[in-house]
Amino acid sequence: MPVGEWRHAWLVTLVWAMSTLSVLGQVQWSVDTTQIRWGEPLQLTAEWLLSMDELQSGLADASAWPTWKDTTSAGLEILSSSPIDTMAAPVESGQDIMLRKTWTLTSWDSGFVVMPPASFGPYETSPLLIRVLTPVLAEDAQPMPPADIVAVEWSLWERLQRAGPWMVAGLFLLGLVLLARLLWKRKPQRAPGQTTVVPTAPAEPPHVAALRVLNTLKNEEGWNHGRAKEVQALASLSLRQYLEGRFGLPAAERTTSDIAALLPASAVPVTWQTRLVQAFEQADAVKFAKGELPARTHLALLEAYIDFVLDTQTPDDDAR
Repeated sequence: MPVGEWRHAWLVTLVWAMSTLSVLGQVQWSVDTTQIRWGEPLQLTAEWLLSMDELQSGLADASAWPTWKDTTSAGLEILSSSPIDTMAAPVESGQDIMLRKTWTLTSWDSGFVVMPPASFGPYETSPLLIRVLTPVLAEDAQPMPPADIVAVEWSLWERLQRAGPWMVAGLFLLGLVLLARLLWKRKPQRAPGQTTVVPTAPAEPPHVAALRVLNTLKNEEGWNHGRAKEVQALASLSLRQYLEGRFGLPAAERTTSDIAALLPASAVPVTWQTRLVQAFEQADAVKFAKGELPARTHLALLEAYIDFVLDTQTPDDDAR
């Protein structure tokens, strides 16, 4: 007998002997065939006999079964597995319940595969011997040519399902455009040539503007802080602007001599004309560094300006 056949016979005898011993246990497993070729399916079935008390105690729950995922402990590839099936135990077994589970296995390596014992709770199964043969090829076998690309025919409903998200997005955008157009039409339209009138705040009365500046300068007393030239320049400018706003006298950009020449023909009271010219001349002396004024004179000039504004404001201004 060749050496290979001797080895095969010895392995079969060993596995048969161990299988005979395992019959005395509570768990048995078996295969539908012990010889397959590459990729052929192999059915492995495990049967667990137990009493009703053992079942209710959780002895055979899911954690007690082998936790294989893609391959078994022997390296066989798992193609599929069935859920645990519960049925009545055979009468001759002396037990109440039999649990059964099946795995569909295969292998892509030729040779002998020994499945070692697997643990089922406190029990172990006997080993199994599987022989995997190389497929028999014809002597003139040739590689198959690549298959053609399969044309897929989509039904109308399938096309609508695939285009559904794009159709929803398009309808949403169309709705936004229609809503914007509707809002634009409802917007009040101006007649051709019509301009929008922007309300403007009423101009500050001349006497109010002048008194605000003059009273601020008087209260700050800037001449006592080295700002005599600035004080007189601002006071003179505010009074000149008051003359323009109250009497229509163009005094803001005129010199003191020009203002003196315009006063006789203006509506400025005669009693104030000479006093105004003198006040402007004193302010010019400070502005152009031609002299310095005592603090009392600075205060007197501002008070004279304030008195002039209060004395010459219009009756409407008095009402305010």
